[in-house]
Amino acid sequence: MLDTIKSILKESNRIVFITGLGTITESGGRDLWDSSLFYALEKEYHMSPEELLSAGEYSSRKERFYKFYKKEVISYLPKPSETFSLIKKLEDEGRLEAVLSFNIFGLEKIAGIKRTVELDGSVYDNYCPKCYKKFDINYLLESPGIPVCDTCKKALRPNIRLLGERVDNDLYTMGCVACTNADTVVVLGCDLGGGKIQYVTGHYKGCNLILLANEEHYSDKYADYVLYGNISDNLKNVLE
Repeated sequence: MLDTIKSILKESNRIVFITGLGTITESGGRDLWDSSLFYALEKEYHMSPEELLSAGEYSSRKERFYKFYKKEVISYLPKPSETFSLIKKLEDEGRLEAVLSFNIFGLEKIAGIKRTVELDGSVYDNYCPKCYKKFDINYLLESPGIPVCDTCKKALRPNIRLLGERVDNDLYTMGCVACTNADTVVVLGCDLGGGKIQYVTGHYKGCNLILLANEEHYSDKYADYVLYGNISDNLKNVLE
């Protein structure tokens, strides 16, 4: 399997990568949906992470939303693993069509990858919903309670897609176009059964849908080729 994937990637000139939770945890980030952490958070906040990161929570209970968001999400910022350096090298070689990111921690952009589509936004982008002034992540972390715009005093908005919000059609269209143009799609640490990823990969008409994952999942059947184990190590091996 490894040699087959290696051969495919060697001959590919329009590669799309799709990055997900597996790339976050491998970069030192937290998995809020890991069973032990999930139940600990639910016990502390009396709500699930999904509910706390919802549009309804932000709209009606901003103080609780920001208490959770600042303490449990943006206080644990991952740093790009070797995976992203390997992808950047492909971009420098002119063989990267795009990276479609389902992680909200900007790992691709931190690694310098320009052809990135952040499908669910980024924690590094924050703005005032009234005057649209932009604020960095440190402003949020250093603000007591609810961070507000220093100009119009409106509560700031992290530019990430919260639960219950519609996806950004423009971003997803870009993702679909990238998959349509791709000769190979490599999925890194994602559940292939999710509706959002199926929507973008559904526009790929080739037969080189490759999945690199830490462990087995029932949705792996949607991939043409699968490698299990450390994502960075496996990607390095198939790109040698």
